[in-house]
Amino acid sequence: MVHSGKHLAFPFHIGNDGRAATVSTMQEQVPQELIQLILTNPGERLCLTDFGGGARSLVFEELDDVTSGLAKARITSAINRWMGHRISLDELNVAVENETISVEIRYRLAGSEESRVMKFQRGGEA
Repeated sequence: MVHSGKHLAFPFHIGNDGRAATVSTMQEQVPQELIQLILTNPGERLCLTDFGGGARSLVFEELDDVTSGLAKARITSAINRWMGHRISLDELNVAVENETISVEIRYRLAGSEESRVMKFQRGGEA
């Protein structure tokens, strides 16, 4: 499945041709967009202050069941709002153990029945 146009790769980098690297398929673009969304804190983007899942800031919060539930709600809301036109969210799990928070996202690309999984883990160690 190809969407129209090319988009900047995330993380931003220069390609072999000396230009900004791009991706041109949904299979390449969506995981990069999910990472960007999850790691961005709400308020971090000047013109899109509501954008972000805020997972990065969780490392600095007390990690317990309440934090896990709030993180799950925040990330689910962000995915539905900002990526709901590109993916269907099948399942989102947030687990907290000691100083580590893990996020597992099971999703399908719009118009696809193929399920994909993305895992993100962040520890509180320095």
